[in-house]
Amino acid sequence: MRRRKLLVLGGIVLAAAAAPFFYDQYRTGVMARLYAEAAGYPPYYRGSVESQAAVKILATYRGQRSLSMLLEIASRQNPLAPEAQTEAIKALSRRKDPQIGATLASLLQPQEALETRKTVAVALQNSVCKRECILSTLHYLERIWRGEPNFEDRWLLAPGNERVLASYRVGQQAIYDDLYAVLRREKKETITTLMNVYGFGSIVPSPFALDLLSRLNFQEACPYLLESERQLKDLSPESFKAPRSEIETAITSLNCK
Repeated sequence: MRRRKLLVLGGIVLAAAAAPFFYDQYRTGVMARLYAEAAGYPPYYRGSVESQAAVKILATYRGQRSLSMLLEIASRQNPLAPEAQTEAIKALSRRKDPQIGATLASLLQPQEALETRKTVAVALQNSVCKRECILSTLHYLERIWRGEPNFEDRWLLAPGNERVLASYRVGQQAIYDDLYAVLRREKKETITTLMNVYGFGSIVPSPFALDLLSRLNFQEACPYLLESERQLKDLSPESFKAPRSEIETAITSLNCK
C-alpha cells in the first residue's frame, strides 16, 4: 500500500515537473503556425484577412520568441498579405524595447509603400527611439530633402488626378511631422547624431543638418552655429569652401544672438 502511494506521488511530481515543458512545446507550436499564416507560408496561408488576424493573435503572446516573429513579419513586405506587415508594426509599437524602434525606423525607405511609412511614423511616437532609430530616421529625411522621390511619386498619373496627388502630399507631410516630433522628443540623441554623422558643430556642417535644425527649432544649436560662423571669418571663401550662407540662414531662422 505504501509502495503504491509512493508511486502515485512520484507520478504526480513528474507530471508537475513535465507540465511546463509540454506547455512550452504546445505554445511554441501555436506561435509557429500563427507566424507561418501571417507571413504567407503554405500550406498555412489562407488569405489576407486571416493573415492579419493571425498577427493580432500572435501579438497577445509575450516573450522574446513572439517578439522575434513580429519583428520578422514587420521587417519584410508580403505581397500576399500587406496588411499583416502594418498590423505587426502596430503591435510592436505597444512593446517597449529599443530593438523595436531601430527595426521599425529601418523601414523608413522611399521605396516602401506610403501606408507602411505612415504606420511606422505613427508607431515611433510610442516606441523607444535611440541611436540606430535616429540614424535611420535622419537618413530617410535626408534622402527626401535631397529630392529622392517616394514610391508613390513615381507613378505617372494622367491629368485629372489632382485629388490623388493632393492625398499623397497630405500623407507624406503627416509622416514628416510625426518624425519631426520623434526627433524633438529625442533631442539629445538627435543633436549628438547630427554632430557625429552630419558634421554639425564643425565649420563644414551638412546643409541638411542646418535646415533640419531650423525646422525643429532647436535653440540649443545656436552656440555651435555662432562658433562655426566665428571660425569661418578667419578663413576666406577663396581658400576654404564651406556652407556659409546655409549657416547664416540657420542663425537667422533660429534667431541666434
